[in-house]
Amino acid sequence: MMSVIERSYQEKRNFIRMQVNSPITITYHGKDYDATCKDLSGTGMMIHTRDDFKLGTECEVIIHQKDISRKPFNAIVEVARVLELSDADQEVGLTIKEVLP
Repeated sequence: MMSVIERSYQEKRNFIRMQVNSPITITYHGKDYDATCKDLSGTGMMIHTRDDFKLGTECEVIIHQKDISRKPFNAIVEVARVLELSDADQEVGLTIKEVLP
């Protein structure tokens, strides 16, 4: 087993990030926004969006499953990081606060 010291810098998290590239719906103040979930871990996710989200914003997300027989992933999240990619695009880091049933 690899120790923390032996891990690369990007793998020093408690949870490994899974690349998902799945459609996601973000609900904020009763309005739905479409985005793409780029990666997901046990404590957070990175999304790509054309909408403007500010640090500290709390919202609900639903990651849609490709297999319709599986329930979507639904959670309450908080915006922890925002990276402006261009005039219209943002990469947004979300912290998972609560997984919903």
